[in-house]
Amino acid sequence: MVRERVKEFASIMKLSLNQSENERPFKIIILDEADEMTSDAQTSLRRIIEDSSKTTRFIFICNYLSHIIEPIQSRCVVFRFSKVPANEVVEYLKFICKNEGVKFEEKALYKIYEHTNGDLRHSINILQAASTNGNINTLQVQNAIGISGKSKVSEIIKLALDSKFNESRIKLLELLYVYGVSETDFLKYANEEIYNRDIKNISEISSMIAEYDYRLSIGAHPEIQLAAFLAQLGKINDNKK
Repeated sequence: MVRERVKEFASIMKLSLNQSENERPFKIIILDEADEMTSDAQTSLRRIIEDSSKTTRFIFICNYLSHIIEPIQSRCVVFRFSKVPANEVVEYLKFICKNEGVKFEEKALYKIYEHTNGDLRHSINILQAASTNGNINTLQVQNAIGISGKSKVSEIIKLALDSKFNESRIKLLELLYVYGVSETDFLKYANEEIYNRDIKNISEISSMIAEYDYRLSIGAHPEIQLAAFLAQLGKINDNKK
């Protein structure tokens, strides 16, 4: 993709028959979820950025800046966006409900914010899932949060710690491919779940999570790595018994 489509598009000079003073002579390529790109792809992209500087500008959108290689970071201006405050998230959810003719309880909207912690896109997704019958209350929000996948991580971690590898792996694949939870989000939720449990060897497991997070960031196969993570969880717990 990078070496063919992106390179070809970036190298073509933009032509305009009626170019005004405010029109810029370059195109824009926006790469969303850029932190999911492998290091090799990013390295190829770095050279394209240099070679096409007269014709193209690049915008990288990512959740984790640490997953973007340093040579690309050094060629960019970095803009960091903070989490959206609670009142702004709730007001926007109200705006959606009113436009869609959906009745709502205000405390239910705040419940959505508590779960998403300022992630507006995630909040809207939960709002949509909770509004199936045209009315939103706290119970429906709670059910929608359960469907969203995060709550299922607790079950997967419990199965893995109990050395039930096959069961935990099946639940993991369901979470990734049916509920659409990303690999990095799974590790983030798993990390939260581990700290919420009374586990004696927490430092060892924490180091292990960091290792698998690094492997994913450098382009290792997600399904293989997360399956290995679950297997190792069971092995660590067996050794401590």
